[in-house]
Amino acid sequence: MLSVFMAMGLLSGCESGSRKTANENVTSAEQTDQKTAEDGKKVLTTAVSAELTTLYPLNMDIQNNIADKLVYEGLVNYVDGEVVPCLAESWEFSEDGCDITFHLKQGVTFHDGTPFDAEAVKKNFEFGMTNENFSNIAAVANLEGVDAVDEYTAVFHYPTPYFAYMMDFCYPEVMILVSPSAIEEGNYQNMKDVIGTGPYIYDELADGQYVKFVRNENYWGEKPYYDEVIVKYIPEASARLQALQNGEIDMIFGSALISWDDYEQATQLPDIKGVVAGQDSNTRNLVLNASRGPLTDKRVREAIAHAVDKQGISDGLTYGNETPAIKLFQDQIPYTDGKLNVERSYDPEKAKALLDEAGWILNSKTGIREKDGQSLALVLNYDSGIAFNKPLVTVIKSQLGEAGIEVSTVGQEQMTWWKEGVAGNYDLIIWNTEQPYTCPHNFFLPMLARTPHTPSLTGIEGSDKFLSLIKEFQTTNDAGRVEEIFTELLNFDNDNVLDLPLTYVKDVAVFNEKKISDYTFTSTPMFFDVSKIRPAE
Repeated sequence: MLSVFMAMGLLSGCESGSRKTANENVTSAEQTDQKTAEDGKKVLTTAVSAELTTLYPLNMDIQNNIADKLVYEGLVNYVDGEVVPCLAESWEFSEDGCDITFHLKQGVTFHDGTPFDAEAVKKNFEFGMTNENFSNIAAVANLEGVDAVDEYTAVFHYPTPYFAYMMDFCYPEVMILVSPSAIEEGNYQNMKDVIGTGPYIYDELADGQYVKFVRNENYWGEKPYYDEVIVKYIPEASARLQALQNGEIDMIFGSALISWDDYEQATQLPDIKGVVAGQDSNTRNLVLNASRGPLTDKRVREAIAHAVDKQGISDGLTYGNETPAIKLFQDQIPYTDGKLNVERSYDPEKAKALLDEAGWILNSKTGIREKDGQSLALVLNYDSGIAFNKPLVTVIKSQLGEAGIEVSTVGQEQMTWWKEGVAGNYDLIIWNTEQPYTCPHNFFLPMLARTPHTPSLTGIEGSDKFLSLIKEFQTTNDAGRVEEIFTELLNFDNDNVLDLPLTYVKDVAVFNEKKISDYTFTSTPMFFDVSKIRPAE
């Protein structure tokens, strides 16, 4: 999600460069399927709800989670709570914690034949230093420069130590390496081409139909099983399920594309299997705008916290698969074990009492509370591109309606949703937390500049200290102090009902068992990893 914070102003898409487009000898999707079958190639076909025209790293949206790791790689990866090597074989910090020396993997080339070396790393990250869209990633935003000490050694220089630099390098969608030939100085909206070092090469874009990736025969790692991966554009959830059932596609991946109702429906179909990730991806979360309308009164925000039935959401919308979120972050997230001052539970009577106390009196004829001639009416914004959001906001609307709060739900395409949220043009907004490898630091850090929290905080007393603590944790690697800071931040957030965590997200996949026997989620479950597919015998 952080890539959304950083990049919504740039969603202009990629240029396909030397790759073929729909106007250059590209047949229809059906003809392509027939041709690959005749060729005897091993082809994996999946689908997304929006076209993959945003493969420039900082323009990533959630649709790209299916394709990102096909094409791109970073210096490191996040596996089971640890930072592990990828294009960097090893690294070490200077004694003062201000410099990181990366020792790079040798013999790697980008898809266009350009060598991967220290100069390529230097060009990538010094380009990122000038791009304000990296402002929420301290490992780039704080970077003073990169020295290519020799062909395979790069040293990153920072003004201060920071406990989370290496976690920042784990972003699989934005902290990746592209060929220097794809970089144009000052151009932060698109690139000449989609060129990484990954196991697949971006090969063919058929506008309105599909994108095709072909196996990188020069890949430095283990060669992938499939010769081609085709990602079809199928915007409607019902049409995706139909395509899965009739064999047009082999797999639908990720909670962004599959609601739990879709999952249940799909797994009832013949030959269709579903799998659920073993660990949580992030937290479904509701942000309350404390600087606007009725929500400037903390009692109204508290009433909402007591009026939302998280267990009802878990049972009714996720079939119990997603557990209610007691706190903002899951247990495995570091620095978040501090005890909360206040714990709120579903209590509709308490919600009504708080609203009465705040002067919002129920109109028995309309069922809506009123004060000084105004109705207690709120607008709830959500990203319509995420399949689960519509049923989620429908349930929240109903639950708040039971307390006498009128809610209008507004589904917005991703760019509009982001812009309206950051501008504060909302009362309530669905805004999920970050992935485990970037929490809690990169959930709080963007609040300094551009998240829905930024305008909301202006309505909360004491927010200046809250923001100063966010600035402070960027300048220390003292684990004890970091723990203290996040305990204080989480309590301020919770005390003031800035966020209302709902459930912990579980990612899912459904697939045709005739083609795929199983899929194993990684410890970054929202990102598809083609190597984790077990093809059918």
